[in-house]
Amino acid sequence: MQLSIFSIQEPVINNKPLDRGTFMAAAQFVMALNFAGEFELLSLSAMNTQAGTAKKGGLVFVRNGKLKMHPEIYDHLALISISSICAGSVYFYGRDKIAAEIVNLPYSDGLLNLEGAEDDYMAFKRLCSPVSRFFLLLAKKVQWSAILSAFRFFMMEGIWNVVNFVAQALHQADADVLACAQLLESMQKQEWYPGFCQSLQDFHASRYPLNKVGLESELPEMA
Repeated sequence: MQLSIFSIQEPVINNKPLDRGTFMAAAQFVMALNFAGEFELLSLSAMNTQAGTAKKGGLVFVRNGKLKMHPEIYDHLALISISSICAGSVYFYGRDKIAAEIVNLPYSDGLLNLEGAEDDYMAFKRLCSPVSRFFLLLAKKVQWSAILSAFRFFMMEGIWNVVNFVAQALHQADADVLACAQLLESMQKQEWYPGFCQSLQDFHASRYPLNKVGLESELPEMA
């Protein structure tokens, strides 16, 4: 079974700028590393976020089709999907503004920049539906829990630097599509890599095992 949040329809223009679409694709890859035990990450390319153009680029990965799709897997996929939009928002508004305003979410949802990513947001909401049904929670509660979790991940110390590292690798690559194994190899050579791995473990432990109590405590006013 192949799971592709953003399917590659045509090549991205070479010498692409280090723009929002590059950071959005990089963020998906970095978020997906939280779940490297579930998915095999294959390739990455910059996303086209311009309105009126064909969607292309992003992260491509696979999962063993014989494995059961339980609620946490849908949550993993939802986080990978929404991470591109959260990263696009960080790119658009700046990390400091997001860090300062995140306490007002979801009541001040203007920080979620959906420009050029409306289809991605709809896919994210669909992925949240099995989670909300399993835990008998409002869909909006589950969606906002995932959004806040993704924003908090990118606010963690050093995580945005890793996103920037991957974005730079995409920007400087000779090919339009970059192999995830190649990205991982280059990341493992960096002095910050052990600390990054610890951050992934900390983030994973903060959200899983996924349970109703945790999701309800996230946004009690919306119960």
